[in-house]
Amino acid sequence: MANFILILICLLAGQLLRKVSHFPKDGHKALNTFIIYISLPAVAFRYVPLIEWSASIVWPFLSQFLVFGIALIAVWIFSKIKTIDTTTRGALLLTMGLSNTSFVGFPLVETWYGSDAIKIALLSDQGAFFVLSILGIGYATWYAEGYVSARYLIRRIVTFPPFIAFLIAISISRMPLPEWWNSLMEKLSAPLVPLALVSVSLQISFGEPFDRWGELAYALMVKLLLAPAVILIFLNLLANLPSMYFKITVFEVAMAPMVTSYVVASQFRLNSGLAGYIVGIGILLSLITSAGWFWVMETMMTN
Repeated sequence: MANFILILICLLAGQLLRKVSHFPKDGHKALNTFIIYISLPAVAFRYVPLIEWSASIVWPFLSQFLVFGIALIAVWIFSKIKTIDTTTRGALLLTMGLSNTSFVGFPLVETWYGSDAIKIALLSDQGAFFVLSILGIGYATWYAEGYVSARYLIRRIVTFPPFIAFLIAISISRMPLPEWWNSLMEKLSAPLVPLALVSVSLQISFGEPFDRWGELAYALMVKLLLAPAVILIFLNLLANLPSMYFKITVFEVAMAPMVTSYVVASQFRLNSGLAGYIVGIGILLSLITSAGWFWVMETMMTN
């Protein structure tokens, strides 16, 4: 209950800080910098050594690519139902295809499944990062410019601090580490949840005029309900996963759209207004729908 209350307080704090005149309008950038360069690498160093390496670890990673595939199909279907421009297609694809596996996912995973489940959620987060860096940026570039630079995509991946930390954490996972190491990583990773949630809230604005309710409803239905249902059925039929890996994989798929999808939509001049509303309302709704998915999976595992 404390973690759930923390989520609500941090989201509310972000909205209140938006109204404080002396608070920098781009204050979220400073928070994001600390998260990306300090807290997320510390999470990798803290939890990667705890991962039990087996075939099961592939599915939390690959599931995020499957979600993007579902989003591609969903955009194609919607474009057949309603005529939409390229910028709207791009915004829908990014918000439906990219999951908020860390900024929102980690707090909710910890709330429902405990801190030990973060080591599995971290695998989903790495998958989401690759989807963003390769498919998300690639399609955004294509929608905006009509071409994709492979060199740009590769540079984004190999210079991303959490990814570098993930690789280093794997390389040292079998090495003896000093006693103070885990304590230090725990303290450095601790600010991740509150800072991430405040940062998310700071980037959400509901003050802009909006008339795309059909697109918004469709995107959230696909992201919060359809995609996790498809992945749940897929894993249940084709993957023999341990119970916790199954639950966390589906749970992370069911997360709200990634905040970065709004940032990318803005940078590439896609329909950022639509993307912002989908992300903002999606985060709020995911607090309810994630509880529903928790109940569904707990019910499945006990029957």
